[in-house]
Amino acid sequence: MVICVKRASVFLLIVAFLVVGMIGCEPGFVVQYTLKISSGLGGTVTTPGEGLFRYPAGSVVNLVAEAERSYEFAAWISNSGTIADASSASTTITLDRNFYFVIANFKD
Repeated sequence: MVICVKRASVFLLIVAFLVVGMIGCEPGFVVQYTLKISSGLGGTVTTPGEGLFRYPAGSVVNLVAEAERSYEFAAWISNSGTIADASSASTTITLDRNFYFVIANFKD
């Protein structure tokens, strides 16, 4: 009898926490992650541009860098391990965490 009461109490506590947690959720709420994009000397990021961007969690974002005259693209530098091809001027990044940064680097 004591074991059944303990199990029922644990079950009711779990249900209570789930209900309380759901009350705070807004219908249609989407977790957003911030991505900071910039470039070094010798070029710019043309897609999606440079600055701070917000995307839904899990988004795959296209990145395109364009070198200025007498420079060439070198690599993407990031705190993310999710850049598809860091040595390609045209690639993607997957936002599986918040507050990633990515910098397009160029060489002359």
